[in-house]
Formats: sequence, structure tokens, C-alpha cells
Amino acid sequence: MNLPFKIASRYFFSRKKSGGYNAISLISYISLLGYAVGAAALLIVLSVFNGFEGLFTKMYSNFDADFQVLPKTGKNILIKDIPINKIAEKSWLKGVSAVWEENALLRYNGKQTIATIKGVDQNYLKTNPLDSHLLRGALMLQSGDTSFAIIGQGIAYQLGVDPDDQFHYLGVYLPKKGDIDMLNPEGAFAHGLVFPVGVIGVQEEVDNKYVLLPLNYIFNQIGDSTHISMLEIRVQEGEDISAIRADLTALLGPNYTLKNRFEQRESFFKVMQSEKSISYFILVFILLIAAFNTIGSLYMLVIEKKRDLSVLSTLGLNPNKAAQIFIYQGLYIAIVGGLLGLVIGYGICWGQQEYSWVALQSNGSTMISAYPVQVKFYDTIKVFFTLLGMGVITSLYPAWKAREIVKE
Repeated sequence: MNLPFKIASRYFFSRKKSGGYNAISLISYISLLGYAVGAAALLIVLSVFNGFEGLFTKMYSNFDADFQVLPKTGKNILIKDIPINKIAEKSWLKGVSAVWEENALLRYNGKQTIATIKGVDQNYLKTNPLDSHLLRGALMLQSGDTSFAIIGQGIAYQLGVDPDDQFHYLGVYLPKKGDIDMLNPEGAFAHGLVFPVGVIGVQEEVDNKYVLLPLNYIFNQIGDSTHISMLEIRVQEGEDISAIRADLTALLGPNYTLKNRFEQRESFFKVMQSEKSISYFILVFILLIAAFNTIGSLYMLVIEKKRDLSVLSTLGLNPNKAAQIFIYQGLYIAIVGGLLGLVIGYGICWGQQEYSWVALQSNGSTMISAYPVQVKFYDTIKVFFTLLGMGVITSLYPAWKAREIVKE
């Protein structure tokens, strides 16, 4: 066995002859406890961020498609230029929907606001599972020749929309294409009335922005049925997204931009990752301060074992081997404390998943009542190696001191 490792092991488990623990051992165990608490805290915080990210991804996934096909330049796509028939032949396809988006003025019962109109075809509600997000009314966009609107709850709150009110309709003012007559500004807008049949709650960013309308209704209002804003594509569960992206890119050619679900909400997910990284570094900094206890305990151990080091040096222990003893000692504390903390962290995360120990304050619109957690193997490895690095850093000075003692 490696001699420095063997000596470090005996120092780590050393006890008084009377059977108790000496002060240095107690300080070492306190340092070990600090590593354990830090590891558990790091794992729990990272898992909570993973839980929220997974939750919001799931919320958005019911509204956002797996892929959006957008024009490389300009705002609109000429429908006849898109190979929709070839896309429809793909085995991985779950559904494809033509979408038209535009800002519009909405009026309802004396109130008005600006929102984004999302005109969708008849396939949209079949492939987008919005049933779990329906708060009031029904999910319906077309019945015969009659068109209906589905409104985000933020817009519905601003306008005071009541799907059960049979006497008030939603006025939709859409900008027309072409030249505007400055003497008749109202002529620049296409005006129509629809009944708001449903209110959905997806996520605040969606709820305060979108109103769903039938695509045919939009075409009739603006007088243009040849262009759309984008094509939304949903794929079957379990398919290889990267391979499908490559397939679509080859099929569409260079004139279109393809965005996956994360690229559609790029700013939101970047903020989530930034907050996770900042929280990680803050906790690491706090843990690093706490880990300096290890420097003190190892330094005192060096002083206590000064006579032993002198004896060992006469037996042939060189300065580098002496330094390794206390590096191994620091790693012992970090590894044992880190593993203990990871076990504790896993236990707390499991308990939160199963029993919802910590409740989440909400206003009643959220679909969850407790903090979501999701433990990822990558985070576990990251926490462990973070503590391992701290073990090396905090043992450097005591190891250098031991080396100097042996050199003397």
C-alpha cells in the first residue's frame, strides 16, 4: 500500500489511547460535516433549478412546437414554396400546422389592448395538447362558418373576458397590407368580431401575449391566403431530434431558418441557466469559506505530528511523501464529507418528489403546489469534483508546511 496514504488513513481515524477523540480529530470531523452540508446544499439547489426548468419546458411544450420553420429574410413565407407534402410523408411526423402571427388591437366590452394574434389551421388543436391548460370555456376555433377565439388568461384579465357571456364579442383589428389613406386611418385595419369561447393558462409570457384564431378567418380578414408567418412541426415521442433537424434542413434548403423548442424561448432558458450558474458559484464561494476550517485542522495536525515527521524522515521519508500525507488527509475529509452530503441531498430530493415537503406559494394559476426537483447525474459529478478540488486546495498549505519540516 502507498505509505503516505496509509499514514493519512491512520491520522484520519486516530483516537486517544483512552478511547475518545482528540481536539484535532474533532475539528476534522467538523470540517467533514461542513463538506457534507455544502454538498447537500449544492445538489438540492441545482436539482430545484432543474425541476423548474423541466416544469417550464413541459408547460411550453404544450404550446410550442418541436420545430418552427421561419423565413431567412422577411416576415412571411409563400405557402406554395414549402414542401409540406414531403414533410407529411415522414414517419417521425406527429403533426404540421401553418401559422400566421401579427400584432392586433383587441376590444371587448369597452376595454382594449394590444395582443399577438396567432392564426392556426385545423391541425393545431389536434397536435397541441392544450386541454390541461384550459381554465374556462372550451377549446374550439371553428364550427361550420363560425369562428371562435381562445385567449390567454393575462389578455382575458385585461379585457374582462367571460366565455359564458353570450352578449359581448371580441373585436379584432388587423393591419391591412398596401398603402394607407391618411384621411381614413380606420381603413388601414381589417375589423372583425369573434366570440371568445375559451381561456387558457400556459405560462405568463404566453398568457399575456397570445390569442388563438382560425387561420381561415385571418385570411378572410387580411385578404391574403398565399402567405403564412411560419410552419410548426411536431414529432413523435422518442424520436432523435438532431437527426430530424438534419433531415428538415436538407429538405427545406437554405431559404429557411429552423428553430427547436429551446431556440424559440432562447432568452428565457438562457436566464434560467444564468441563474443556476450564479447560484452555484455563490454556494461554492460560501462553501470555500467554510472549507478553510480544513486548513486550520490540517495545520494543527502537522504541528501535532511534527515529532512523527522527524522520525519518519530519519527512516527515509522524503519531503514530497510527507506533503502527500496531508494532501491525502484533506482529500479524505472532502471525499467522505462529499459522499455523505450527496447521500443526504439525494434523500431530501427524493422526499420532496414523493411527499412535497416544501410547499410553493402560488396565486392559484400554477399547476404545481410544491417545489419541483430533478436530480441529474451531471450535477452530481460536478458537485463531487468541486468538493474534491476544494480538498486539494485546502490541503496545499499544510502539505507545504509538512514538507518544510521534513526538509529541516
